[in-house]
Amino acid sequence: MRRLALTALLLAPSVASAQSILSDQINAVDAAQQRHDYMARQAWDEQQRQQRAASAAAQARQDRLAATARAAAAEREKKLDARQARDDSYEDRLRELELQDKELSLQAKKTAVSRENDMIDSDLNQKKAVTDLIKSNADSNRNLSEGEKTLLEKKGSQAELEGQASVKKESGWFH
Repeated sequence: MRRLALTALLLAPSVASAQSILSDQINAVDAAQQRHDYMARQAWDEQQRQQRAASAAAQARQDRLAATARAAAAEREKKLDARQARDDSYEDRLRELELQDKELSLQAKKTAVSRENDMIDSDLNQKKAVTDLIKSNADSNRNLSEGEKTLLEKKGSQAELEGQASVKKESGWFH
């Protein structure tokens, strides 16, 4: 037992030094493992940061493209709205002109209808004037003929009287 105790005593410092070496080796492996884990964590974090930065840059590009597309679509929509407004305005003016034309046409027809009685009256008055002129000419001709007739009758009566007077004169005592 003594031997065992002596061996144990002799081995105890070497066990302690071996233990210390083993502990140092474990600590070194642990430190290397921690350094490796730290480096891996740093690499992982850097990779994640780069991926997030790339993802953010891609998202920003996509957002810019989408904003550009929205702006272009808004511009096209604005132009289409302006064109539609011009077309609507033109159609409104065209409808307004057509309505004015129809109103003027209707007004002209109303005027023509209201003036139709005046035209009929005017035609009747013109025909009446022509008839009156014809009657007046007929009356004038009749009056002239009656005047000439009367004149001729008077001349005839006078000639007859003169003839009778000349007969009397010839047939008289003193001839």
